[in-house]
Amino acid sequence: MAQTGNARITALDQARGYAIAGMIAVNTLGHFDRMPWMVKHHHEGMSYADTIAPLFIFLVGMGFRMSFQRRAVEKGLCGARRDALRRYGILMGLGLCYGGFSLLVGVWDALMDIGAAGVLSLAFINAGPLVRVAAALGGLALYQALYSFTGYGAWVLGHSINGGPLGPLAWMFILLLGTLVADWLRDPVRLARNCLLWGVALCAAGWALRAEWPGVKAFWAFSQYGMGAPYPVYSAGLCFLTVLAFHLVCDRAGLSFPPLTVMGSNPLVLYLLQALLAEVVVELLIPSDVSVAAALASLAGVLGACYALAHALHRRGKIIKI
Repeated sequence: MAQTGNARITALDQARGYAIAGMIAVNTLGHFDRMPWMVKHHHEGMSYADTIAPLFIFLVGMGFRMSFQRRAVEKGLCGARRDALRRYGILMGLGLCYGGFSLLVGVWDALMDIGAAGVLSLAFINAGPLVRVAAALGGLALYQALYSFTGYGAWVLGHSINGGPLGPLAWMFILLLGTLVADWLRDPVRLARNCLLWGVALCAAGWALRAEWPGVKAFWAFSQYGMGAPYPVYSAGLCFLTVLAFHLVCDRAGLSFPPLTVMGSNPLVLYLLQALLAEVVVELLIPSDVSVAAALASLAGVLGACYALAHALHRRGKIIKI
């Protein structure tokens, strides 16, 4: 993927900016009754809204692998692990505050899931690809076993979100698969080929896991609420294909959409701002039954405010991270 002069990776920033913009869109529009099914989360079914969080966490995995290897060279393995624990610990703390310390429901949103999945992945982040894939599959298999055989699945669908307290085991699957892309960045042919193969294979596997296997297992739903295996497997496949699309557009065709790079440069700041605007201001001040025009105007306001902050930081060359 092409790098800019300040060592930013253009396609990664573009993809991250797209994920941020998509998150703002679904978090804002999902509040309104007249918005279509595809921009809302559901207990069953794969909507557009359900593709955004996996992509964000997949890209976190890419960045985690690259930053850990760089810091391991600079500070040694112990220093790199210490920095990672600090970073993901802070994200978990922010997740607790963001969720109002509601340990059953509220905290299990993107910040907590990224933080907890990052901590779970830390033991494997510097290992070879086979170990990382095995760890990803192991975490997902453990989650599915608990989901299917302990009654946890029924509980989480009725009482929590994003897989609830055990959900990071499934989110770790997506994060660790994202680390594979970081290994392929220096070889554009390998990057394109592997993203295509992994993307198609995982999408097919997600559909296969969803289906009923007579005499073996019942139907397993696509559900971001429940995080059963079909959802993280299928969504990880979509993540590989999305990264491939940005690679082809940015690196092969030399094209980019500058506002996405601006928004992708400071994802944490924009996540916190959109949470304040979309999930507090909009939900408190704007009724859910307003017209489509009013809903779109609300989105324009939230997106405009987030972009204004991102542009101000980008113009000053400031990247705020932990």
